[in-house]
Amino acid sequence: MSELTLQRIPFTVEADNRLRLLKSRTGITPNILCRIGFCMSLEEPGVPFLLPVDSKPGREINRYTLLGKDDLIYVSLLMVWLQKDKISLTEVNDMFLAHINRGVEILAARVKSISDLGSL
Repeated sequence: MSELTLQRIPFTVEADNRLRLLKSRTGITPNILCRIGFCMSLEEPGVPFLLPVDSKPGREINRYTLLGKDDLIYVSLLMVWLQKDKISLTEVNDMFLAHINRGVEILAARVKSISDLGSL
């Protein structure tokens, strides 16, 4: 069984800009926003797009900063999603990045203020 080996989580420039905007709208730190977005992405139908190899890099966040003491929970949720959608467990790193970045996009589209988080 494969495992998540990433220690630094890269974001595209677009996702980084969206995180900055979301933080200004809500006051919530990017790591918490990413956790929420990741879970929302897992609930969305379909497989998220993989990050293009030539994508312009934005910020990177340390994995522990991003997931904290709940790392195992988030990785387990991803593993269940991979198995449910019959995606090879060797894709865990790529799919984690794809879900994190798609989650940021989902949040940016749905959250205009902190009160919008309650309706998610």
